[in-house]
Amino acid sequence: AREQLDAEPVRGGVYPVILNPTLAGVFVHEAFGHLSESDFVYENEEAQKMMRMGREFGPKILNIADSGVEKPGDLPGSHAYDDEGVPMRRTQLVKDGVLVGRLHSRETAAKLGEEPTGNARAQDYNHKPLVRMRNTFIEAGETSFEDMIKDIELGVYACKARGGQTCLGTFSFSSAYAYMIRDGELAEPVRDVILAGNLFETLQNVSAVGDDFTWERAGRCGKDGQSMPVAMGSPHLRIEDVVIGGN
Repeated sequence: AREQLDAEPVRGGVYPVILNPTLAGVFVHEAFGHLSESDFVYENEEAQKMMRMGREFGPKILNIADSGVEKPGDLPGSHAYDDEGVPMRRTQLVKDGVLVGRLHSRETAAKLGEEPTGNARAQDYNHKPLVRMRNTFIEAGETSFEDMIKDIELGVYACKARGGQTCLGTFSFSSAYAYMIRDGELAEPVRDVILAGNLFETLQNVSAVGDDFTWERAGRCGKDGQSMPVAMGSPHLRIEDVVIGGN
């Protein structure tokens, strides 16, 4: 907080960006996870085209999943069954950069001719179950943070999330705090860092996935007036050519 008081606003431009695990987890939840919820897909013709099974979403190092069986009793999205009585399981969404799965209730699975995944969740007995994420995450890669940063001449290291919005394939996120990267090292703190772009282009520009996976356990997810506890996870993530809003 003290660093941010004295930090200068970031200069707007296009940079290589490293997201810390918390911000990368929020990114995959908001920008990709909601598009994987199949009630949204079957009701929206444009979404059906975007979320076509077998579509290449990113490089082979990119793997995304949603699971209700990770660390039972520890993560808020882990349970034995969803609210339609379907056993929860791990659902692979992106495998080696290719879209291979999506999230279902019994209804959406029947309408799309696929299997239920245990993603029907209700806030409480006063609300109907909706297709909701559980614990959504980018799987760990093999790149250390030191190797991820060392060849960046000028870039941004963005940490945690202060807010954001998505609309189909576009997104905009604010980091809570950030640092410039200069000649392979962290440099001065900067503020007002806003990352914006197209989800599909951004995922294609993922150039490194860290080996330091962590969970963010305190997530809340709002949808149709309901709020549910979720977890989000990721290692550090390096993305090329990200548009950064600023001065």
